[in-house]
Amino acid sequence: MKTRLWLLLVPALVAAGCGPIDAQEEPVIDELTGQVLLEATTKYDMHRLLEDTDITGGQWITTAQVQAFLQQNRSFLATYRDPAFSNKTAAALIVERSKAFGISPLYMLARIQVESSLIQSGTSNNLAKATGCGCPDTSGCDAQYVGFGKQIDCSAKKLRGYLTDLDAGRPTVSGWRVGVLKSTSDPCSVRPANKATAALYTYTPWVGAYALQCGRTTVGGSSLVAVVYHRYASAYAWGSAAGCFSETAGADVPELGCVQSSSDAMWRQCQSGAFTSGSTAQPTNCTVSYGWCPSATLGRSVPPRTCVQSTGDRQWHQCGSGSAWLSAPSAPSSGAGPAGSCFAMYGL
Repeated sequence: MKTRLWLLLVPALVAAGCGPIDAQEEPVIDELTGQVLLEATTKYDMHRLLEDTDITGGQWITTAQVQAFLQQNRSFLATYRDPAFSNKTAAALIVERSKAFGISPLYMLARIQVESSLIQSGTSNNLAKATGCGCPDTSGCDAQYVGFGKQIDCSAKKLRGYLTDLDAGRPTVSGWRVGVLKSTSDPCSVRPANKATAALYTYTPWVGAYALQCGRTTVGGSSLVAVVYHRYASAYAWGSAAGCFSETAGADVPELGCVQSSSDAMWRQCQSGAFTSGSTAQPTNCTVSYGWCPSATLGRSVPPRTCVQSTGDRQWHQCGSGSAWLSAPSAPSSGAGPAGSCFAMYGL
């Protein structure tokens, strides 16, 4: 385990990412939370705060690993059990509820620390609003989301919703999308380079103090999530998964990713570097899924990566992950779309 060594080498994050304050300097206080901000030793690109796999990966992370991480950080959560969720441990809820929505438990640990300091705090302060989900800066938390387990579930579910919209080529609920310029609350003009960054700004619309460009020195913001995530990622031997290459998806599929085969329409799941033999029903714990897409134009479903010119708008679309149709205007000229080369092409 690396955590104890890391705590000696890197200032510990306390009070939502706060580090030791030099006695000769005035502390910088977060104007939203009143907490002392971490010294900005690393800066991140505000247009690309995290990678997509940072948000959705880590599906191999176990409850035992998270429990050990909490214990080594002397977290209050190391001994906490939630009576509203069958008395499950905090570690179990972090892992189970994150994975239920295909969200990384490691990302969730960083989110909890940024919002409530609970990962590195020995007290139960902010337990009821652990992830800040349903807790806007301008008012208190929505009663339906109060409680540790509810907070984890709320945060993972909302993030998955943002990613689902982005996967389908739609903006998130607050208008964020990849490659489109939008103002944050700092304000800064940000053009998200990937879905992870667009999702982060949907959840917390501040750049904050830890970005290379723009940002405010008095707000933690979404850039603080990047700081904490990378510190936690290097603080523990979390391990990795080999993944599987899929001809149907035309891409590497992560551990527990699911593909509905183009050859026989059977669902297969990547487990420990190999696909399972197959089933007619989609597994319920897929980290990502590549299923067939229903086409009204063709009157039947077609395999992933299939490109179809729609009778509805006469535009080309491609079957992408999550059985979502993606805009593919270049398909007729290049034979490819956002999901890769077209498995088959159907023009009007």
